[in-house]
Amino acid sequence: MWETCSAKHASVFSHEGAPMVNGAINDDGNDGVVVPFQRPGPGADAGGSWAMPALLLGARLRTLRGVRKQKEVAETSGFSKSQYSRIEAGEIRLDKPEGIALILKKLGVRPGPDFEQLMQLARDASVKGWVAPYYAANRDAVPTDLMRLIELETRASDLFSVETGVVPGLLQTDSYRRAVTEATVMASQRGMVGHIVKVRGERHERFFERPPRSVFFIKQSALYQVFGSRELMVKQMERLLKYVETPQIGVRVIPMKLPLASQVSSLTRLVFNGHQFAVPELIYNEWGGHGFYYRGPLPGEDPEPGFVDLREIIDSTMLTAPGREGSRALIIDALEHHRDS
Repeated sequence: MWETCSAKHASVFSHEGAPMVNGAINDDGNDGVVVPFQRPGPGADAGGSWAMPALLLGARLRTLRGVRKQKEVAETSGFSKSQYSRIEAGEIRLDKPEGIALILKKLGVRPGPDFEQLMQLARDASVKGWVAPYYAANRDAVPTDLMRLIELETRASDLFSVETGVVPGLLQTDSYRRAVTEATVMASQRGMVGHIVKVRGERHERFFERPPRSVFFIKQSALYQVFGSRELMVKQMERLLKYVETPQIGVRVIPMKLPLASQVSSLTRLVFNGHQFAVPELIYNEWGGHGFYYRGPLPGEDPEPGFVDLREIIDSTMLTAPGREGSRALIIDALEHHRDS
């Protein structure tokens, strides 16, 4: 299954008769402009944020721990089991990175290049990142789980997204983004619409500075759900058609006849290749207004059932959704529907 899906993944980026080049659609109103980008190297910190260093550090700590229990390492290092578990999962920003030295000592890492590399990751994992000021100003506008996703998605080598209700946030026009936010925000958050839209807009801009190879799967019914006006929907469909032709970005439409698991609203799978040591995949599942992370296995680990279930949904979608030409035709059908309505 995985080899087949990898081949399918690779095929969505190559355009017939043209080499694949780095680029992304500029969102400053020049919809047809393709601007160049470069992915950061494995050691670069694209946004100066904590999430990726924390994930790298946690993965290395898990490998070093081996068969020892988390409780054993935590208690002798001055951490609670809960704290240590979250550090190992890369879920939290480190307030006191110097405490990682005690963990490394317990795990048998002696002073030297490896020790210093891991301590540098710990220091990097304490940096707040660009989302932090928004979070500090209004935590309800930027939930912690979403803040982590925003920090991680620009550092992935590959991204897979499945959306069933709306056009994926990273592919939305400015007007569609505001209309969706105004229509879906909770009553208690209506005063934060401008704040939320601003965060989502900056997320879009930062993502396309260095986008990973990405495939966005959109349920066909989402193309017909009207937010704002018909004219707005026409502009959004036109934008999707341009993304269909953008190297490095794949847009695929899931026909309404293809079933999806009922608990799927928004799925994001992140793959992190090109690092010095193994880094687990992550799947972010947003459902019912809450976000949940599922970590993939490191070498020698058994995968968690939740991760397996969600990866199977994404892999099955990848195998059954139409290719570029079929998806383009479905988007054109939606575009003509909105023009004629």
